[in-house]
Amino acid sequence: MKLSELIIDCALKTPFDTQTGSSFDPDISNISSNSKNIVEGGLFIASKGLDGDGHDYIENAFKNGAAAAIAQSNPKNLEHVILVKDSRLDTATIAAQFYGHPSRDMTIVGITGTNGKTTITWLMENIFKACGHVGGVIGTVNIRYKDEVIDNPYTTPDAIYLQKILNKMKAAGVTHVAMEVSSHGLELNRVDHCRFDAGIFTNLSQDHLDFHKNMDEYFSAKRKLFTHFLGKKFNPNAPAVINIDDTKGKTLYSSLSCRTIGVSTNEKTDVYARNIQNTMQGISGTICFEGQPVSFSSQLTGGFNLENILCAAGAAYGLGISPQTIKIGIENCKIIPGRLEKIDNTIERHLFVDYAHTPDALESVLETLKPSALKRIITVFGCGGDRDAKKRPLMGQAACKHSDIAIITSDNPRSEHPNSIIEDILDGLDSFEKLSENDLKQTPLKKGYLVEADRRQAIQKAIDISKPGDTVLVAGKGHETYQITNQGTIHFDDKEALQAAAGRLIENFKPMAWTPADLADALGLNAAVSNLKEQFLFSGISTDSRTILSSQLFVALRGENFDAHAFVPAIAQKGIKGFVVQKGFLNGLDKNTKSELTKMPILIFETSDTLTALGDLARFQRLRSNAKVLAITGSSGKTTTRKVLQQIFNTRFNTLATTGNLNNEIGLPLTLLNLSIAHEWAVVEMGMNHAGEISRLTRIALPDIAMVINTAGVHLEGLGTVENVAKAKAEIFEGLGEDSTAIIFADDERRNILEEKARKNNHIKQFIFFGSDPEADICLSSIIRGEQSTDFKAEIENEISSFLVPSPARFMVNNCLAAISAARAAGIDIPCIQKGVQAFTPVSGRLNIQRLARDINLIDDTYNANPASMTQALNTLKDLSKGIESIAVVGDMLELGETSGQLHEDIGRKAAELNISRLFVFGPMGKHVEKGAMENGFPKENIFSGAKEEIAQKIAQTAKKDSWVLVKGSRGMAMETVIQELKKILTLHS
Repeated sequence: MKLSELIIDCALKTPFDTQTGSSFDPDISNISSNSKNIVEGGLFIASKGLDGDGHDYIENAFKNGAAAAIAQSNPKNLEHVILVKDSRLDTATIAAQFYGHPSRDMTIVGITGTNGKTTITWLMENIFKACGHVGGVIGTVNIRYKDEVIDNPYTTPDAIYLQKILNKMKAAGVTHVAMEVSSHGLELNRVDHCRFDAGIFTNLSQDHLDFHKNMDEYFSAKRKLFTHFLGKKFNPNAPAVINIDDTKGKTLYSSLSCRTIGVSTNEKTDVYARNIQNTMQGISGTICFEGQPVSFSSQLTGGFNLENILCAAGAAYGLGISPQTIKIGIENCKIIPGRLEKIDNTIERHLFVDYAHTPDALESVLETLKPSALKRIITVFGCGGDRDAKKRPLMGQAACKHSDIAIITSDNPRSEHPNSIIEDILDGLDSFEKLSENDLKQTPLKKGYLVEADRRQAIQKAIDISKPGDTVLVAGKGHETYQITNQGTIHFDDKEALQAAAGRLIENFKPMAWTPADLADALGLNAAVSNLKEQFLFSGISTDSRTILSSQLFVALRGENFDAHAFVPAIAQKGIKGFVVQKGFLNGLDKNTKSELTKMPILIFETSDTLTALGDLARFQRLRSNAKVLAITGSSGKTTTRKVLQQIFNTRFNTLATTGNLNNEIGLPLTLLNLSIAHEWAVVEMGMNHAGEISRLTRIALPDIAMVINTAGVHLEGLGTVENVAKAKAEIFEGLGEDSTAIIFADDERRNILEEKARKNNHIKQFIFFGSDPEADICLSSIIRGEQSTDFKAEIENEISSFLVPSPARFMVNNCLAAISAARAAGIDIPCIQKGVQAFTPVSGRLNIQRLARDINLIDDTYNANPASMTQALNTLKDLSKGIESIAVVGDMLELGETSGQLHEDIGRKAAELNISRLFVFGPMGKHVEKGAMENGFPKENIFSGAKEEIAQKIAQTAKKDSWVLVKGSRGMAMETVIQELKKILTLHS
């Protein structure tokens, strides 16, 4: 392109031919404002920048082959320098001309505002993709289109690079571009000569006051996108999409003459939201497009992200994209790098990285996390150097106000010393307490801040002081993979640092390793085969040949229907180096197999009983770990009580707990074998189905605290009477040692059996009774139940304390009282107990309440059943239905022995007594439920017996709006199938 064609729209100081002579009009091969990038035949544009003056480099440009230069002055009287009135302004003019005004041939959406720009570009990108358009993005994270991803050092690139990129996008077939437009980009004319087809304003809060003199100038710069690029003079149909939830947005909306689309999370405007559900898992609800409702569900979370979604939706709608397509695009946008990005982990924490680097943005993110954060919020943040220092104390205030613990650290200090920046932050924190790690160990719920200038160490500290269930937010850098220091730029990625910190924590909680000598001590045996040439360290113990690791020892168990000894030769060939087997195993092998096995580098112990050996290993691990043990048993509610206890103990201690159903003679040892040197407590369940089983378990676990939460008619097949059940449960007190605590349900009908057994153990130092009995140590004072939760008060050590548990079931209060008793025995204070109780989440299939299609309320209690828990569930159904139709779906209760028929009749009688509206029964014992119900006056026409699919179909056909449906039965009855069928039918016909 000829030089004269390039500068045709520039404001020249004198005409072109006057400055250069009529014959001078070279072809220009490239343009640049950096003399180093000039090639032969190039055009150099000299302008004054923030950090330098391009006029100082005109000679260098000519040395590099420049054909001409554009400048505002020519003090050295160099040839071929064309003088213009404003070279910075004309940079965009020349660049657009050189690259053929590419924005005119694409649809460009410009996004401006302090926060949310990046997220909106990702949303727009996904909406464009849903339309079948070829999209491109120019933004803070990067520039991307088709298969190209380019690092972008600036939110909005300089005018030359911007036009070059737009030209490349056009050449690659890009049709739609989402572009972040910064205040710098507008003020420095970087986007001049771009044709925008829509503009978005997100919000305005304090930022960049190192560049703008004040907030008014900052707002004025943002406003230019709508006054200088949209409207009649520029693009008459291009809409200005304005977030009117923002104060400045509302001002802007009312002042513009161009086409406007208002968006709001709470006001009825052009595009607005309603019926919003916002959790840590995402946002769902309805977007109304000029009154047309469309439901949506997004994995993004937080009120600020709802605003971002609405801004993107408003712009897409303004471009003529259908609401249904917009919905698809929103739902396809799964994650925004560094924008409240959740980091998957196995340490039971909620870990997030976010780019928030302004007070408003940080406050917004923390306000998003707070409603879903049942435990503490720990925030790591800093402030950038060489940037607006006035926001530093405000950042500190936002972090401390909305976090439980704030850790103040470095961000990008640039040329400043990190400690100087931190001091500026601390200037705003006079009303908050400076903490030490020791403070938090003694009082975990203490609020305040810590200081750690090293960002990596600060992130590690956040993980180290966190407990399971806590939320850790690392704010400020988001997607950035570098840190700019006064020593230069180094690699630093908050996500990597957070993942590494979590990994180091995992290492601390790995089970203690075993030397061959440890194994021999634990088993009280010498090895039958010991061919390990070097000191091999076993990482753990396994009883599963399918999942065993090469570093683990294999204990070969025998059962009624299996014998793991059969797998020993095969897994030895795979590299397993340690085994515990039954005596005689080696002699029982054929000669060749035995010879081959005993020549391997291997360690084999032969014992009289491998199940006993497993317990011996677990007992050894328990003793050397220095952890204390809390053991729980009871006829029902063990798992629920354990989960409540786990939440409580996690507020104060590093706690190991039973998982799943690992509560028997195999499961309990496997739990204890996971103890590490970092664990302070183990909370374990003990189950049984015959006398003597808990006795063996308690002698393995050697509890410091043991509790029987209740006794009832379960496992009667093996125990015969309820009294025998109580005696078997009371065996838990046999294993208690010096200074131990026994906890007993004061309201239990068989309390005397439990107490008599416990008092025979002279090692027990303390007895705690809980329940409604006025003489109980932990005594229920009052209770208020709702549909989703229960508020209750308890008298503890002569003081009344309030608790909230997220379950409507009355029996949950007793489980909580049991948990409170154990927590107090362990020295946990009331605030931590309150936090833990509130953080409890119901066990899957344990009174989980759901709202189904057609407004039917479901109580899923399919986990298991016995007479006591079935009665509790029916009581809960009655309480929650409050006169509305109540439907009970009852599956058989198993393992009840000879009295099974009678016990099922009792359940039928209970349903009639409670005036349950309709009764559905499944299983061979259903006839007994039906008999008991009818004998107590339950109408026969309101009882239905049939297959699970038939039950689901019948409920779907007949259930009224707002009906309550309880589904319950023993685990072996798999009553969850009824729920699955019911949901399927309701969804199909809703």
